[in-house]
Amino acid sequence: MKKVLNLIIALAITTTAVAQSTFVSTLKAKAKKGANIYGVVECDGKPVVGVAVSDGYNIVKTDKKGVYNLVSEKRNGNVFITIPSGYEALTAGCDVVPQFWAELTADKDTAERHDFALKAVDNSRHVIVAVTDIHLANRLNDVNLFTNSFIPSLKKEIEQYRSKGIPVYTISMGDSSFDIYWYDYLYDIGDFRKTLSTAGYPTQFFNTMGNHDNDGATICDANTDFNASAKYRKAFGPTYYSVNIGQCHYVMLDNVVYHNEPKSGAKKGKNIIGARNYTAALSTEQMEWLKKDLETVADKSTPIIISVHSPILRYKNYMDGEIDIRLPEGQQQEFSSLLKDFKTVHILSGHTHRNRCCHGYRDTSKPDIANIIEHTVSAVSGTRWHTSAFGGPQISVTGDPSGCKIFTIDDKNIEWYSKATEFERDVQFRCFDMNAVRDYYKNNNEVRVFLNHYPKRTNYGEYKKDNAVMIHVWDWAVDWKIKVTENGKELEVKRKKAENPQYVVSYDIPKRLWMFDLDSNSGNKSHKHPHMFHVVTSAPDSTLEITVTDSFGKEYHQTMVRPKPFSVNIE
Repeated sequence: MKKVLNLIIALAITTTAVAQSTFVSTLKAKAKKGANIYGVVECDGKPVVGVAVSDGYNIVKTDKKGVYNLVSEKRNGNVFITIPSGYEALTAGCDVVPQFWAELTADKDTAERHDFALKAVDNSRHVIVAVTDIHLANRLNDVNLFTNSFIPSLKKEIEQYRSKGIPVYTISMGDSSFDIYWYDYLYDIGDFRKTLSTAGYPTQFFNTMGNHDNDGATICDANTDFNASAKYRKAFGPTYYSVNIGQCHYVMLDNVVYHNEPKSGAKKGKNIIGARNYTAALSTEQMEWLKKDLETVADKSTPIIISVHSPILRYKNYMDGEIDIRLPEGQQQEFSSLLKDFKTVHILSGHTHRNRCCHGYRDTSKPDIANIIEHTVSAVSGTRWHTSAFGGPQISVTGDPSGCKIFTIDDKNIEWYSKATEFERDVQFRCFDMNAVRDYYKNNNEVRVFLNHYPKRTNYGEYKKDNAVMIHVWDWAVDWKIKVTENGKELEVKRKKAENPQYVVSYDIPKRLWMFDLDSNSGNKSHKHPHMFHVVTSAPDSTLEITVTDSFGKEYHQTMVRPKPFSVNIE
């Protein structure tokens, strides 16, 4: 009977998702005078020396006995470690959130102990899966699609690395949940963490907070930003923290200052009491902590990889060249100054539901950001799961397919590629026969009705070039190349910002016409994408050979047989 009882207890432990550390070390630790948070960091019963430990304000390191002591105001309600290189934090059972943090439970005047356990792993070579804007809300079949479409696709992709013994980790850039539906559909950020476990997510998962991960039921006052993150902190712990993996230093930051101001006419779900508005900025506390955190990285050749939700760098007019730093004016210089001495800095961001790669060196007027590359990644949810609910492909506002970005890191060498959920890696662009697009726009009644209501949108029925082809290269960057040949002759390729016709018929028309949502303001908003390339051919039925070459010399090829029909589900 005792054995059966122990088995039941063991099963309960392994099937319960516990994100925070509940580990209790047998190693001795004692709080020093004045310290109110202390504990041990160990690996296999042995102390780990020099591990950074923080409350989000102060950073200390473990001593030769693996012991740390913090004097803390306990403002953020948690304590966390920066996982050192060559280690991983433990996870509990089927949970995938590493136990690198612990919730504080005692008042400020009481010393409390929190221990952390690590396991040794060779992660000098590793892979990062960058995901963003998953937007699970328990609607539009989203949990099922995430579980049975995205996750299997990801598992298949990363098996090539796992089979070679290369560790794989995920970094999410936020908006994992969808605040406005938390109370209507009874699914919030805590439920998302549970879904990661029940769905069998295949890697450890380091999360970043997005604007939609705040609680819209939070009253607007001086503490709104902090109070609105309470459920997030309960599920995922600190809203800013760092981790070392291999030779890289990763920093997760919350660059959304949430206001939730009262606003008449604002769209509201059940219990939502404000406009859910926010400012894209870093809090003063984060900037001060970030400075201390980066000071722990002595080797300036260490790649710094920062995860945020809202993009920080963006080309003006979305074309290559002049760059906006999308932080408040006073923070722009402070942020770039903290990073300018590091050889390589990558920023991972989301929010916009589109792919964009911004190279800081392209703006010579801003030398402090010349070492930064920002990767804005398309959403896992596409257009918040709408297009698949309407019977179309899972695509975003610019027609970028849903998916993620894969980073392969070998020592300090970093390469990357976009991975669409529905395609193999070798598919990186989609081709449109503009003769077929023009005919569809001219003859489809729903398109005609849509354009009648929204005359500011692109009318491809009036496309003037005969025998043209438009090529959408969704993760285009300034150092990519494209070549198109017709009957062995290379054609002139012109890059132009353009509206993606597939998005119009996959989302705009069903959303506006089928759902009786004829709102002229939102319907007239066009998402013109700068990753569109146009060629004019000599005939409507010639075959084209299209080759796109990425930043690392890898070629992606398609043979385009024309005429190519246009439809909602065109590939």
